[in-house]
Amino acid sequence: MSNDVMAITNFNDFCADLVNVAQWAKANGFDSTTLVTVNADVAERAPQEIRDAISRINHAETTVIADPDDYSNFLSEDDLEALDDLTADDPYAIDDGPGIDDGPEVIRSLYVFLCSCDQRRIAILSSRVLADDPKTLDEMGKEQGVTRERIRQLEKELKTQLTSVIADSDTMTQLRDLFRQEGEILPQDKAFQHMPLLVENVPIADVPLWRLVQELEMEPRFEIADGWMAAPSIEDAKHFVNETLSSDANEFGVVRIGGNASHAQSDHIDDSARNLQLWLRYCGMTVVDDFAFISCRSVEDFTAALLYVKDRPLTLEEIANADPRRRNVSSLRNALAKDDRVIRVSKDKYGLSVWGMPEYSTIRGEIQRILDRNGGSADLDDLVREIAGRSGASERSIISYASILPFQTARGVVTRAGDERMKADNDPYMAARLFRHHDAWMLRITLTKDHQRGSGSILPLAMANVLGIDFQGERVLQSPLGDQHVYWNGMSPSLGTIKRFFDPYGLLVGRQVFLRFGDDDTFDIVPISMPTSTPLHDALAMSACGDSVKPTDAITAIAHTIGLDDDSTTDTVITRLRKRGDDDIADLVDSAV
Repeated sequence: MSNDVMAITNFNDFCADLVNVAQWAKANGFDSTTLVTVNADVAERAPQEIRDAISRINHAETTVIADPDDYSNFLSEDDLEALDDLTADDPYAIDDGPGIDDGPEVIRSLYVFLCSCDQRRIAILSSRVLADDPKTLDEMGKEQGVTRERIRQLEKELKTQLTSVIADSDTMTQLRDLFRQEGEILPQDKAFQHMPLLVENVPIADVPLWRLVQELEMEPRFEIADGWMAAPSIEDAKHFVNETLSSDANEFGVVRIGGNASHAQSDHIDDSARNLQLWLRYCGMTVVDDFAFISCRSVEDFTAALLYVKDRPLTLEEIANADPRRRNVSSLRNALAKDDRVIRVSKDKYGLSVWGMPEYSTIRGEIQRILDRNGGSADLDDLVREIAGRSGASERSIISYASILPFQTARGVVTRAGDERMKADNDPYMAARLFRHHDAWMLRITLTKDHQRGSGSILPLAMANVLGIDFQGERVLQSPLGDQHVYWNGMSPSLGTIKRFFDPYGLLVGRQVFLRFGDDDTFDIVPISMPTSTPLHDALAMSACGDSVKPTDAITAIAHTIGLDDDSTTDTVITRLRKRGDDDIADLVDSAV
């Protein structure tokens, strides 16, 4: 005897084992087979009465032993009472469930088979085969008092026997018909509706039939989870659908999955298409109207796909609201600026470049596009009407842009300005807050949060003249903290970021400083003297004259910084200051005399 099989130590155990064997044999087609043979040596030495009993035992068939009504053929009343007690105490003993005899054939067959299983096999079924979190072989072996290998053998035998019982029914034929007629991916409730047998409860196992068949991995294999039924599994179905749709996707990663784009409401989509939409959403795909987005790995991919599906320009807000990831408008705008598939077609809308719509840039860009299209000139009224209608820009802004570099407007006609106008000729001595100091030009500014954040800033047009920058040109100056860029692309020149000066120079938002543009192509930031209650001192400080100038020389010093002769009168200096726009300094000088 194998050392992992417990020996029978009492009569009740013997009866229980004998009945279990008989019931299993009967359920598996051994109805007329004998089960017990008494040792021949015993029969040879026994008296006739005992020999007759031995003969009856040796010829007792399975059906006799397995049928409770016939136990009396070979058990005494005391023995029957003992067997009844054993059955009553057995936690695995199951009474005939209600309606078993009227249930489907496969359910009746499974019930008969499971009734023949001993406690150990029922435990393996519930704790291993059907468990969501199966016990290990070692755990089961310790519980049942056998080795892990014996548990493995019993589990294998149990699965084989259960598979055989189900295979003898029409269950798997019904499954194959279900998948052939309804497809291999369908909602769980629809599967149960077409094949009610799947939800029939298996007595003793106390699970629906589909769960038992699924765990036995019978063919055709399937999986039911999260409200879906798929063959051979959920993951395989996901992979198959993704591969199939990917091969059909267009250049925008879009596949039409049914219905009609102009009637995309649920009531107008057939049942299979609706189920496919639900399945694709379950798989994590985006579905818009009756289109599936197959390869949307980025916000740019999603936008291109959405524009294709909607077939019209969309605003950033419309795109962001349709995006399942809900990315913000700012990141969306930045991403689309780098994608050649999508262009800006108006002030607030985007479209696909393949549509052939003119690309919107800026008012200046729109003016240039129209001039290029019309051979270099355009009627101002027509130009304003076209740009305003497409971009939404105000007529006043369009007229303003048409009158400044690089354009000019004369007698109602807009043209590109001549080369002579591409150079700034503004007098730096007439620019507000700009002062000449020795070998440099000093521009007084107030530091803002934009400066601190790293934004560029506008310079007076006269600085383009000072630095010799033509329109759409650039100049690079040397500073103690690296290159400083100055460029002229808009209405006025612009200074590149000065953010890097804040920490090393101890700069603070709200403070006034001088931007120093040296004649030797250098740049620096110079602090301004702190204001006092002395008007003339403050006027000198704000004019880049510093603290070293004597009060008696103040007017001469200020006159020199704004291009006046050294012998200019106070009134002349005040007049020039006001004409330049330096009323704050003019008021200080006026109050000091």
